[in-house]
Amino acid sequence: MTSPLFTEPRIDHMVTDAATGQAIRSTEYGGVVWIGGQPPTGGLYLRRTVLASKPRVASVFLPDSLPYLDGEATVVTHTWVSSGPDAFIVAGQAELVPDPRGAQLRWVQLTVRVAGSVPVGIGYRIVVEAHPDMISR
Repeated sequence: MTSPLFTEPRIDHMVTDAATGQAIRSTEYGGVVWIGGQPPTGGLYLRRTVLASKPRVASVFLPDSLPYLDGEATVVTHTWVSSGPDAFIVAGQAELVPDPRGAQLRWVQLTVRVAGSVPVGIGYRIVVEAHPDMISR
């Protein structure tokens, strides 16, 4: 099942690596991914319980991801339960993964494992720091 994803505006800026003095591009991605489907607006709906021993997994490519080339990058991931009672995050991680279409590019992919009641909205903030030459033009 596809997990609905709602993105916030991407933030790009240049920073200086304190250790080397090199310019680094810092890109911040944020939004909410719904696991177990997005609940209907208004009215009642059924919540399902997902056991911690068998968490629900959602893996999505960020639609606003920059196209990265191979190289070294730092990816920092923050996830939190944005909407939905009685749910918790078992694991949340973002990484640069190869293009599934076979191109020589890498894209930001977020993978989240949750347990408890679903549907649940998981907020995310991902920061990717990479040398500016790693961004494909």
